[in-house]
Amino acid sequence: VLTDRCIVAQCVLFLIAGYDTTAAVLAFSAFLLAKHPVHQQRLRQEVQQMVEEHGDITYQGVMEAKFLDACLMESMRLYPAGTFAERECTKTYKLPGTDVILRPGDLVTIPIWSLHHDPRYWPAPEVFLPDRFLPENKSNITNFTHMPFGMGPRSCIAMRFALMEAKVALAKLILKAKLRLKSGHEEVKVALSPVLLRPEGSIDVVITPLATSTQN
Repeated sequence: VLTDRCIVAQCVLFLIAGYDTTAAVLAFSAFLLAKHPVHQQRLRQEVQQMVEEHGDITYQGVMEAKFLDACLMESMRLYPAGTFAERECTKTYKLPGTDVILRPGDLVTIPIWSLHHDPRYWPAPEVFLPDRFLPENKSNITNFTHMPFGMGPRSCIAMRFALMEAKVALAKLILKAKLRLKSGHEEVKVALSPVLLRPEGSIDVVITPLATSTQN
Protein backbone atom coordinates (compact mmCIF):
# COMPACT_ATOMS: atom_id res chain seq x y z
CA VAL A 1 0.00 0.00 0.00
CA LEU A 2 1.36 3.40 -0.99
CA THR A 3 1.42 6.07 1.69
CA ASP A 4 0.24 9.62 0.96
CA ARG A 5 3.85 10.76 1.09
CA CYS A 6 4.90 8.16 -1.47
CA ILE A 7 2.01 9.10 -3.79
CA VAL A 8 2.94 12.79 -3.64
CA ALA A 9 6.59 11.95 -4.32
CA GLN A 10 5.65 9.84 -7.36
CA CYS A 11 3.40 12.61 -8.73
CA VAL A 12 6.25 15.12 -8.48
CA LEU A 13 8.60 12.64 -10.14
CA PHE A 14 6.22 12.01 -13.05
CA LEU A 15 5.70 15.74 -13.56
CA ILE A 16 9.43 16.52 -13.65
CA ALA A 17 10.50 13.42 -15.56
CA GLY A 18 7.64 13.61 -18.04
CA TYR A 19 7.78 17.31 -18.90
CA ASP A 20 11.10 18.99 -18.21
CA THR A 21 13.23 16.21 -19.67
CA THR A 22 11.43 15.97 -23.02
CA ALA A 23 11.35 19.75 -23.36
CA ALA A 24 15.10 19.92 -22.73
CA VAL A 25 15.83 17.12 -25.22
CA LEU A 26 13.83 18.89 -27.94
CA ALA A 27 15.45 22.26 -27.20
CA PHE A 28 18.98 20.87 -27.38
CA SER A 29 18.14 18.81 -30.49
CA ALA A 30 16.76 21.87 -32.28
CA PHE A 31 19.90 23.81 -31.34
CA LEU A 32 22.23 21.10 -32.65
CA LEU A 33 20.34 20.67 -35.92
CA ALA A 34 20.25 24.44 -36.43
CA LYS A 35 24.00 24.52 -35.85
CA HIS A 36 24.61 21.66 -38.29
CA PRO A 37 22.52 22.33 -41.42
CA VAL A 38 23.96 19.33 -43.30
CA HIS A 39 22.60 16.95 -40.68
CA GLN A 40 19.35 18.93 -40.57
CA GLN A 41 18.81 18.53 -44.31
CA ARG A 42 19.70 14.85 -44.16
CA LEU A 43 17.09 14.36 -41.44
CA ARG A 44 14.53 16.35 -43.41
CA GLN A 45 15.04 14.11 -46.43
CA GLU A 46 14.49 11.03 -44.28
CA VAL A 47 11.25 12.46 -42.87
CA GLN A 48 10.07 13.48 -46.34
CA GLN A 49 10.71 9.94 -47.54
CA MET A 50 8.74 8.64 -44.57
CA VAL A 51 5.75 10.79 -45.52
CA GLU A 52 5.97 9.67 -49.15
CA GLU A 53 5.98 6.00 -48.15
CA HIS A 54 3.47 6.09 -45.29
CA GLY A 55 1.33 9.11 -46.14
CA ASP A 56 2.17 10.86 -42.88
CA ILE A 57 4.46 10.70 -39.86
CA THR A 58 3.34 7.30 -38.58
CA TYR A 59 4.42 4.95 -35.81
CA GLN A 60 5.88 2.50 -38.32
CA GLY A 61 7.63 5.28 -40.21
CA VAL A 62 9.18 6.69 -37.04
CA MET A 63 10.38 3.23 -36.00
CA GLU A 64 12.08 2.84 -39.40
CA ALA A 65 13.71 6.32 -39.33
CA LYS A 66 17.29 5.42 -38.42
CA PHE A 67 18.79 8.89 -38.79
CA LEU A 68 16.02 10.45 -36.68
CA ASP A 69 16.87 7.99 -33.93
CA ALA A 70 20.59 8.67 -34.36
CA CYS A 71 20.12 12.45 -34.09
CA LEU A 72 18.21 12.13 -30.83
CA MET A 73 20.65 9.60 -29.38
CA GLU A 74 23.60 11.87 -30.16
CA SER A 75 21.77 14.92 -28.82
CA MET A 76 21.12 13.07 -25.56
CA ARG A 77 24.75 12.02 -25.44
CA LEU A 78 25.94 15.61 -25.63
CA TYR A 79 23.15 16.97 -23.42
CA PRO A 80 21.68 14.19 -21.26
CA ALA A 81 18.56 15.33 -19.44
CA GLY A 82 19.79 13.58 -16.31
CA THR A 83 23.46 14.17 -15.52
CA PHE A 84 23.79 11.33 -13.03
CA ALA A 85 21.99 8.33 -11.60
CA GLU A 86 22.13 6.74 -8.18
CA ARG A 87 21.80 3.12 -7.10
CA GLU A 88 21.93 1.54 -3.66
CA CYS A 89 24.37 -1.34 -3.29
CA THR A 90 22.63 -4.57 -2.25
CA LYS A 91 25.64 -6.82 -1.66
CA THR A 92 29.37 -6.56 -0.95
CA TYR A 93 31.38 -5.96 -4.13
CA LYS A 94 35.03 -5.17 -4.75
CA LEU A 95 35.73 -2.94 -7.75
CA PRO A 96 38.12 -4.85 -10.05
CA GLY A 97 41.67 -3.54 -10.01
CA THR A 98 41.12 -1.37 -6.94
CA ASP A 99 40.94 -1.61 -3.17
CA VAL A 100 37.46 -0.08 -3.15
CA ILE A 101 34.83 -2.27 -1.53
CA LEU A 102 31.14 -1.45 -1.82
CA ARG A 103 28.92 -2.66 0.98
CA PRO A 104 25.15 -3.11 1.25
CA GLY A 105 23.47 0.24 1.73
CA ASP A 106 26.23 2.25 0.03
CA LEU A 107 24.90 4.81 -2.46
CA VAL A 108 26.67 4.66 -5.82
CA THR A 109 26.56 7.70 -8.12
CA ILE A 110 26.88 7.06 -11.86
CA PRO A 111 28.32 10.15 -13.64
CA ILE A 112 26.28 10.06 -16.85
CA TRP A 113 27.56 13.43 -18.13
CA SER A 114 31.18 12.35 -17.68
CA LEU A 115 30.60 9.00 -19.38
CA HIS A 116 28.96 10.71 -22.34
CA HIS A 117 31.91 13.09 -22.79
CA ASP A 118 34.79 10.70 -22.09
CA PRO A 119 37.25 10.62 -25.05
CA ARG A 120 38.19 7.05 -24.13
CA TYR A 121 34.75 5.98 -25.33
CA TRP A 122 33.75 8.71 -27.76
CA PRO A 123 36.15 10.02 -30.44
CA ALA A 124 35.73 13.81 -30.72
CA PRO A 125 33.31 13.76 -27.77
CA GLU A 126 32.26 17.41 -28.07
CA VAL A 127 31.30 17.09 -31.75
CA PHE A 128 27.74 16.35 -32.90
CA LEU A 129 28.12 13.14 -34.93
CA PRO A 130 24.77 11.33 -35.27
CA ASP A 131 26.35 8.61 -37.42
CA ARG A 132 27.77 7.10 -34.24
CA PHE A 133 24.31 5.71 -33.56
CA LEU A 134 23.43 4.32 -36.97
CA PRO A 135 22.87 0.54 -36.89
CA GLU A 136 26.13 -0.23 -38.67
CA ASN A 137 28.13 1.75 -36.09
CA LYS A 138 26.41 0.83 -32.81
CA SER A 139 28.75 -2.11 -32.26
CA ASN A 140 31.54 0.45 -31.72
CA ILE A 141 29.79 1.86 -28.64
CA THR A 142 31.08 0.49 -25.34
CA ASN A 143 28.35 -0.94 -23.12
CA PHE A 144 27.13 1.32 -20.30
CA THR A 145 28.72 4.47 -21.76
CA HIS A 146 25.46 5.87 -23.19
CA MET A 147 22.82 6.12 -20.48
CA PRO A 148 20.35 8.96 -21.14
CA PHE A 149 17.58 6.84 -19.60
CA GLY A 150 19.68 4.94 -17.11
CA MET A 151 20.30 1.23 -17.59
CA GLY A 152 18.97 -2.10 -16.45
CA PRO A 153 15.68 -3.04 -14.78
CA ARG A 154 15.41 0.35 -13.08
CA SER A 155 15.95 2.44 -16.18
CA CYS A 156 13.35 5.08 -17.09
CA ILE A 157 9.94 3.41 -17.13
CA ALA A 158 8.69 5.82 -19.82
CA MET A 159 11.73 5.57 -22.12
CA ARG A 160 9.86 4.29 -25.18
CA PHE A 161 7.03 6.77 -24.77
CA ALA A 162 9.45 9.68 -24.30
CA LEU A 163 11.49 8.68 -27.36
CA MET A 164 8.40 8.37 -29.54
CA GLU A 165 7.08 11.72 -28.29
CA ALA A 166 10.39 13.45 -29.03
CA LYS A 167 10.79 11.78 -32.43
CA VAL A 168 7.31 12.77 -33.61
CA ALA A 169 7.75 16.37 -32.43
CA LEU A 170 11.18 16.70 -34.04
CA ALA A 171 10.04 15.07 -37.29
CA LYS A 172 7.04 17.41 -37.59
CA LEU A 173 9.24 20.44 -36.93
CA ILE A 174 11.93 19.48 -39.43
CA LEU A 175 9.34 18.59 -42.07
CA LYS A 176 7.66 21.98 -41.93
CA ALA A 177 10.45 24.41 -41.03
CA LYS A 178 14.10 25.25 -41.48
CA LEU A 179 16.13 25.93 -38.35
CA ARG A 180 19.05 28.30 -38.03
CA LEU A 181 20.80 29.92 -35.12
CA LYS A 182 20.35 33.59 -34.45
CA SER A 183 23.53 35.53 -35.18
CA GLY A 184 25.76 35.68 -32.13
CA HIS A 185 24.06 32.70 -30.48
CA GLU A 186 26.16 29.86 -31.88
CA GLU A 187 26.80 28.31 -28.47
CA VAL A 188 24.49 27.28 -25.66
CA LYS A 189 25.06 27.44 -21.93
CA VAL A 190 23.68 24.74 -19.70
CA ALA A 191 22.19 25.05 -16.26
CA LEU A 192 22.54 22.23 -13.78
CA SER A 193 19.67 21.70 -11.40
CA PRO A 194 20.08 19.10 -8.64
CA VAL A 195 19.08 16.41 -11.14
CA LEU A 196 18.25 17.77 -14.59
CA LEU A 197 20.22 19.48 -17.34
CA ARG A 198 18.52 22.32 -19.17
CA PRO A 199 19.48 25.37 -21.24
CA GLU A 200 20.53 28.42 -19.24
CA GLY A 201 18.23 31.14 -20.47
CA SER A 202 16.90 30.77 -23.99
CA ILE A 203 18.09 28.93 -27.07
CA ASP A 204 17.74 31.39 -29.93
CA VAL A 205 16.74 29.34 -32.97
CA VAL A 206 15.13 31.07 -35.95
CA ILE A 207 12.33 28.90 -37.38
CA THR A 208 11.40 29.60 -40.99
CA PRO A 209 8.39 27.79 -42.51
CA LEU A 210 9.23 25.80 -45.61
CA ALA A 211 7.31 26.27 -48.84
CA THR A 212 4.56 23.72 -49.42
CA SER A 213 6.37 22.39 -52.44
CA THR A 214 9.46 21.73 -50.30
CA GLN A 215 7.42 19.87 -47.67
CA ASN A 216 5.87 17.66 -50.30
